Amino acid sequence: MNLCTDQLALLLAAPGQLISVSYLAADPNLSLLSEETQGLVINHGLGEEIFRLESDLVLAGRYTTRATINLLKRLGKPVAEFDPANGFDDIARNVRRMGTLLGSPSKADRLIAGLEAALTDPHAIALDQDAPVLGSYGANSYTTGAGTLENDIVTRSGFRHLGEEIGVSGTTRLPLEALILADPEVLLVWNRAGSGPSRSTEVLAHPALARRFADRRRISDDSRYWICGTPFSIEAVRRLREQLRQWDTSHGR
Repeated sequence: MNLCTDQLALLLAAPGQLISVSYLAADPNLSLLSEETQGLVINHGLGEEIFRLESDLVLAGRYTTRATINLLKRLGKPVAEFDPANGFDDIARNVRRMGTLLGSPSKADRLIAGLEAALTDPHAIALDQDAPVLGSYGANSYTTGAGTLENDIVTRSGFRHLGEEIGVSGTTRLPLEALILADPEVLLVWNRAGSGPSRSTEVLAHPALARRFADRRRISDDSRYWICGTPFSIEAVRRLREQLRQWDTSHGR
């Protein structure tokens, strides 16, 4: 009943073992495994609908709707709650735990081994003090800093991360003026299919942002690789590494 645990379960469950996932996991704009949800019951995180499924186990995130979680527990339903992944160590830990819960430890070990191999890519560009700074700016002026999955992805790709450079921890709002003054070399803009204009995204069309960060200073990526900490998160690192190589080439580094 949580997008992130849904995707881990879809990767690790045996055929027929998983009976229901959240509507978010079935949304191709949010989930990388939406096609794999075909034939499964789609739930909306409601206690009544999940209890009627008579499953042996419910998988949830730490911040999944507390009313539903508490109700299921009071009714005696086993619930496994997963903390959000704030880095690749957490991803490996969650994969291993999911593999144990679903009786697929060997499959989990293979996923973790592939993840670790990709992270130690000998062609990766090492992070150094002269590396360009990458900042991200999202709806409602949100950005992230140290202690987040985004920070781990960015630094492992070889960029320095703006949030960490300016002393931000976790996820927080960053005034547009502060972003302009910080002036990172590269600005990351999310590319999420199906997301139309809204008041929350108006700040991303601000003329000051357009003047400071022209097209050559902007990069975009598919947010589905970043939303959840899964083995797919390594693709975000690979894509940023390629962006850094292009940036180095164009700037003679």
